Amino acid sequence: MNKAELLADRLQAARGWTLSLLGDIPESVWFDMSAAGHTHVAWQIGHLTASIASLIHVRCLGKTFEECLPADFRERFGIGSSPVPDAAAHPPVSELRALFDRIHAEAVAAVAAMSEDDLSGPAGGQPHPMFATREAAVVMAIMHEAFHAGQIAMLRRLAGKGPLR
Repeated sequence: MNKAELLADRLQAARGWTLSLLGDIPESVWFDMSAAGHTHVAWQIGHLTASIASLIHVRCLGKTFEECLPADFRERFGIGSSPVPDAAAHPPVSELRALFDRIHAEAVAAVAAMSEDDLSGPAGGQPHPMFATREAAVVMAIMHEAFHAGQIAMLRRLAGKGPLR
């Protein structure tokens, strides 16, 4: 397995864990927030979608954010956004899930096809304090998904679900 295939595999592994956590959370609680200022499942999924678009599609593949996702997606779910518990203020859960799945599948395929030179090249966009190369941007995407999977695990428990492990 080459480096690109390994990174694509790790993206898949992180997503597999996230999907297992989502598996039995009913859509009826996706906008529930335990307290003001906290988070909800729908925001977590939108945020992970926006981050994969930013970290891989934009920084590694040279696309614009708007080529990947609806124009208001960054404002709703990007860095610095805040969860809003009103389901009517968001796309339907089915649309969020479709974007979540599509952006991820495209990212995995693109990463798997990258050469060593592609991976070692500079990440696009503004300088980032935690990475400079495309490879490191992909690693950040993997770490970021794992971090938010932990938040989804907490939300899952708040919804009355037992631990998966």
